[in-house]
Amino acid sequence: MTENECGCSEFYDTLFQLVDDQLTAEECSRLRLHAEDCPHCAQLLHAETELRALLRKCCCPPAPAELRQRISYSIRVEYRQ
Repeated sequence: MTENECGCSEFYDTLFQLVDDQLTAEECSRLRLHAEDCPHCAQLLHAETELRALLRKCCCPPAPAELRQRISYSIRVEYRQ
């Protein structure tokens, strides 16, 4: 099954933002309620959440704050161009 076979393209398009807490509380709530009723979207959400948890557990410690700030700044500058 592809991501759009369940007819939930909005969920698929915003999945990473949902997991990264980059949406409003209202949007997160709406999407999570949708996932409760859609097995395919629930599976996608669970898989992405589990993958990220595993990566955090297995990867090295977080980068120093100064490095994270420089990277974040560079991304914002690049995004605006």
